[in-house]
Amino acid sequence: MRGPSVAIPVHGIDTNAGATRGELLTVERVTDATSHGVPHRHSFTQVVFVEAGSGAILADFTRSALSPGDIHVLAPGQVHAWADLSGLEATAAMFSERELDRAGPLPDPIRELLLFGAASIPTSPPARGRIRTLLRALGEAGSIESGRHLVLALLWECTHALRDFPAGASGGSSPLAHEFMRLAMHEPRADRTVAACAAALAVTPGYLAEHLAREVGTSPGQLLRVALAREAQRQLSGTELTVSQIAETLGFSAASYFARFFRREVGC
Repeated sequence: MRGPSVAIPVHGIDTNAGATRGELLTVERVTDATSHGVPHRHSFTQVVFVEAGSGAILADFTRSALSPGDIHVLAPGQVHAWADLSGLEATAAMFSERELDRAGPLPDPIRELLLFGAASIPTSPPARGRIRTLLRALGEAGSIESGRHLVLALLWECTHALRDFPAGASGGSSPLAHEFMRLAMHEPRADRTVAACAAALAVTPGYLAEHLAREVGTSPGQLLRVALAREAQRQLSGTELTVSQIAETLGFSAASYFARFFRREVGC
């Protein structure tokens, strides 16, 4: 997969496509002609239900085959593209997680799915019927409120399928841990500090460290480094930017510092 020679493009929700409810929701068809073969990322969550055809979807560093009846959940920030498509017929629901937050605290399985995504989730025949019904209803939703509840029902179908066909989603965590991980994974930079993140979350650095150690078994600094290393991998594999350009984009003061960081964290 040949990447762009500039920074990976970010796509927002197209308010002129499909049925849109503010920033919450767009539903549209995905075919060979409408899919993007160039690596890109979204500022929103995308749930893709494959109806027919073959090919592959590439999400970050994983290539997943497309099979009728499968669901793919792409989290905001993931670099992805479509490849080798033949006769693809799919329906995609795209929505803002921030809009879902207005419904109140989200259940752990849904929060983790929105944070990390999941690819190639097989579904049972009864589940496929329910998913088709939900997607049709989403396309016809008359208000943000009804669309929000339909999206949550769709995500429950995804989590139920993951329960039967695990696809790598992680376990539950507290709302604070989730918010920290969402903050860490949004536009990671080398100059982002634990103290700045703690301030953004209205807690002290010490409290944040203790909370994350208890909830996820690691430190906030380690999670920031993991997010930064993951973004570096995305930039290196998804663009033709030079190491110096990537280092500058990620907030390193020198390419040599970036190189040492990458070797230490990724091991190559």
